[in-house]
Amino acid sequence: MPLSVLSPPTPWPSANARLLGVGAGLPVQPLDRLAQFSATDFERFTLEWASDYLSTQIEVVEVQQRGGAGDKGRDVVVWLDPSGTESRRWKLYQCKHYSDRLGPGVAAGEIAKVLYYTLKGDYTSPEEYWFVTHKGTTSTLQDLLDDPIKLCDFVIENWDKHCADEITSKATVPLTEEMKDHIASFDFSIFKAKQPLELISEHAKTRYYLTVFGAPLIERPPPPEPPSSVAPTESGYVTQLFEIIGEAMEASISAPSDFSHLTAYKGIFERSRITFYCAEGLKELARDQMADPAFFHTLLAEFREGLYYTYTASGETGLNRLKDTVKAAQSLQLGGHVLAPHVQAKDREGMCHQMANEGVLKWCGI
Repeated sequence: MPLSVLSPPTPWPSANARLLGVGAGLPVQPLDRLAQFSATDFERFTLEWASDYLSTQIEVVEVQQRGGAGDKGRDVVVWLDPSGTESRRWKLYQCKHYSDRLGPGVAAGEIAKVLYYTLKGDYTSPEEYWFVTHKGTTSTLQDLLDDPIKLCDFVIENWDKHCADEITSKATVPLTEEMKDHIASFDFSIFKAKQPLELISEHAKTRYYLTVFGAPLIERPPPPEPPSSVAPTESGYVTQLFEIIGEAMEASISAPSDFSHLTAYKGIFERSRITFYCAEGLKELARDQMADPAFFHTLLAEFREGLYYTYTASGETGLNRLKDTVKAAQSLQLGGHVLAPHVQAKDREGMCHQMANEGVLKWCGI
């Protein structure tokens, strides 16, 4: 049989050039990464989500990690009222990191802990109780969570099978008449399940997402184009550009039309606006995809410190000081800054105008 020539293999799906370029290999998808966590790591992941994301959605006073011996069925507690408040409100997030979806049997055992300890008076009923898993729930459990009456019936009917021996390691907890009455009056609508993809999406809005899932997978969109008219947010650096050009022309400049007939100055002005908005693109990247605008501000601080002796040099015209600072910015070492892989040449120039816009430096009058 004659040998056939095979076609070359197609690229791996989701392969990222930056990752492969540094030998990091193929990216790990978020759900797969969650599967690699230990139960303790997953609890920490949930704590990060609760402490950083929930505080932007509801008024949170304190987030506590309770998981471990003696936690009484409480992994992550979110307090909505300060300590000492009568009828202190709280939410409970129970982490379950199993190899398969969470089913009704295990869930019933966890629900029984809340029923037992609220009956004892060890704590009050939470406003919400969320099962947090990386695999999600079985259809059977989700159906029960969607129908609180059926969930209540399931717990009662399966008490001996799934609940009695799961509440405490010290003894079996029987389904007494007192417990039955407590269960009958309990609000089972508080029990819910957080879907894994929703959890990851919300965690992406926290400061911790970058550490857990990494930044190299972020693909930077094209930078925004400068608007046809100067925006109010540009007034700082644009005013300084007018001073530079006015100094060079020995004239008073108040608008682009004052030098639009001079190609060199028109070019400097238009390029400056383009690069300023390129740097704005970095700011949007940090805000929208990394969920932490502080990354941009710390990058700006790197330029402020690294270029200090260039933009404060005396005896220069404003135009020369601008040019010298921009040239120095092109070779400035950014170390391991999280935004460094995304910084382009125009961004470096634009960061100089960002500093001028914030009043960090002045081109003229030094």
